[in-house]
Amino acid sequence: MGNSEFLKKIDRIDPTRYHYFITLLSDMGYFLDGYDLLVIGPALIFIGVLFHLSVFLSALVGVATIVGQLIGGAVFGVVADFKGRKVIYQWDMLLFAVFAILSAVSTNAYELIIFRALLGLAIGADYALTLSIIGEYSPVKKRGKFLGTGLMSWWIGGTVAVALGLILLPYGNIAWRYMLAAGAIPAIVVLILRRKVEETPRFAVEHNIKEEIDDIKNKLGIKDDELVNDSSNETVENANYLKRAIFTFTAWFLNDLIFYGIGIYTSVLLLELGYSGHAGSLELTLILYLIGVIGTLSFVFTADRFGRKGWQAYTFLAQGLALGILGTYYLLLKHSPPLLLLFPMFAIFYFANAGGTGETTGIFVSELFPTRMRTTAMGAGTAISRVGAIISAVLFPIMLKIYGIAPMEFILFAVGLAGFIITVVLGEETKNKSLETLAR
Repeated sequence: MGNSEFLKKIDRIDPTRYHYFITLLSDMGYFLDGYDLLVIGPALIFIGVLFHLSVFLSALVGVATIVGQLIGGAVFGVVADFKGRKVIYQWDMLLFAVFAILSAVSTNAYELIIFRALLGLAIGADYALTLSIIGEYSPVKKRGKFLGTGLMSWWIGGTVAVALGLILLPYGNIAWRYMLAAGAIPAIVVLILRRKVEETPRFAVEHNIKEEIDDIKNKLGIKDDELVNDSSNETVENANYLKRAIFTFTAWFLNDLIFYGIGIYTSVLLLELGYSGHAGSLELTLILYLIGVIGTLSFVFTADRFGRKGWQAYTFLAQGLALGILGTYYLLLKHSPPLLLLFPMFAIFYFANAGGTGETTGIFVSELFPTRMRTTAMGAGTAISRVGAIISAVLFPIMLKIYGIAPMEFILFAVGLAGFIITVVLGEETKNKSLETLAR
């Protein structure tokens, strides 16, 4: 069996236990990202008081990890295309565990900002790798499902973060330390288990690493004498990587721009707008994160049937409309919308982001670029998207303090509309097409 036949077999093989093992270990990186990034919202309820944070310092604490992700994704994505996925994949969780613990024992805001930025390096590295590794192993007909579990894990991590915040609330000012340190526990477990993984089949074939190819065949139960019945009629226009880069990177940037300001600060926002106290704001945030998990499940079970492009276009539009309705209410009536309106609109926003654009923007990058540049593209996409996240996470609390929530909601409505338009105009459907076909 030659290398091309080997990859065709990878595309058409029934999922094995090793597929699920690889996917689970990869998803744990997203779980920890979701946990760590969203735990800072509940933690800031305590940190802000303890460290006497100004609005500016509070924003820096919120975005420190995102800045680290920007650098980590850009750097380690390039390294992984040259040195392989496995070496970084096996060690980035060590960085995560170390700096999660150091963040938890910070004695002032500046230490916390530095440690969380360094922790972000590990998350950025994993962002460049996770979807690349899952996609390079996945059978074509199940690739959307496997890739979709990545962001589902991110939302589960965020849900766990808020739930833990509620559980630890009675511990008062020390609760945030437990919240930040807790992420180190699963990171250490994942670090140990990842020692057992092989290189990805696509990278092994790209660099003709015979020993790795043989190991992958053994893990997946592929025999050299098996024939591949390649009766597919896959068609795709010649790849225009400049167009794909503009589409994928812009869409991912817009997704993070529309989400992170609200996503990180939901519990703080509900508290400051007077909808509830500490416990109540966390409970409402937990419900919204559970709605996000439901959204990701919807994508996981429909991505290979309905595709990616439609999901992305219409969920960009849904997020924009939900926020636009809230902004219009405030503009017309000159006061914050009642919880009976705000909560359903937030629910639509969370469902659409988690089950739509949050899923597809990263998945498109992992599918529309070839193996030789896939993790570089994922790293670049991570970096560019994090610029959007930083802008949103920094400006949102500042604009909220100065202008109120309505101007931000109208801006984000425009972002959602822009995402819809760019997806309709530039987007390509990747459903049921092999990575090699998409790379032609």
